Amino acid sequence: MKPAKPLIWLPLLAALSAPTAHALNILMCNDDGFTAANLRATALQLKAAGHNVIVSSPADNQSGKGGAMNFLAPIPAVTANERGVTDKALSAGAAGVGTAPDDASVYYVNGTPTMACLYGLDVAAPQVFGKAPDLVISGPNEGANTGMVNMSSGTVSNAYYAINRGLPAIAFNDAIPTITAFASVAGNQSAHAYEIGTIVVKLVAMLQANQSKAGGRLLPPATGLNVNIPLFTAGSGSSLPFILTQMGTATDYAPAFYADLSQNPLAAGYYGQSLAAIQGKPGIGLVSNGVASNANTLPSGTVVPKDNNPKSEGNVLSQKLGIAVTPMQGVPQASRYQVEAVRLKLQSLLK
Repeated sequence: MKPAKPLIWLPLLAALSAPTAHALNILMCNDDGFTAANLRATALQLKAAGHNVIVSSPADNQSGKGGAMNFLAPIPAVTANERGVTDKALSAGAAGVGTAPDDASVYYVNGTPTMACLYGLDVAAPQVFGKAPDLVISGPNEGANTGMVNMSSGTVSNAYYAINRGLPAIAFNDAIPTITAFASVAGNQSAHAYEIGTIVVKLVAMLQANQSKAGGRLLPPATGLNVNIPLFTAGSGSSLPFILTQMGTATDYAPAFYADLSQNPLAAGYYGQSLAAIQGKPGIGLVSNGVASNANTLPSGTVVPKDNNPKSEGNVLSQKLGIAVTPMQGVPQASRYQVEAVRLKLQSLLK
């Protein structure tokens, strides 16, 4: 069956060139760490567009931690292993919460992504802005976040927490998963991270230009966006179309538990000649979830279902059709149909 052509978000295209209406107070978070090139270059691009921006991110790369938190425990000092140390931005023994030595508007927390984002919401933003931020931007992530993998993404979880605080929030994700330190590209406007930043600036400008269409808000109440930017050639980012998508479950790699991790092709390839280190040992593997088949079967016989809906963000991204823009809400509320179906099944038990 020939895939249906995804819906182009026409209001977005009409407003991409609109100037910034006024300066926004923006909090940026991520899960890759405060030294990530995408994060820092985008912050600079937003500042150049006239916005007030602060960053609050983990001291270490915390990809895949989702919405995890260390409750009721003090933040520990930095050790020698965090990305902030290996990227030579911090020294071992530094305080668990602080600011980047090269930029006082960049805060770090030696904790999970959501812990760092909450520091931005509850401490940094009130101190700097005197109120909650006008917009929370999480990312741009080093790698895509689509479909079923979103629940394990710290980038997307940050946006969920902000949405549930009643704030407009956008999770941005760059399909290129390369881990790049900001120090290696700082000042190089032709670097990929800066081009990613210009895409973020354009989307924010569109939301401002159409603010009156959402009742005077950047986004409708209890609504955020998950944005995935596809692979593109250098210099062509500004010409990418924006496509309104749905989350679905489609993703490049689906997580699955393996009783023997060495049976996972991706894990086996990652360990290579060191494969003996994982042979016979259990762990989480990643199952290639390409669009070729209807399902993937694990060695255990478990079937990981496929989503072949052409409007699902993962499928739009894998086909490089454009920038996937998925509206999302903070709470996974079931649809009215689902609620009524459950009501029928539990009718005799419900009051």
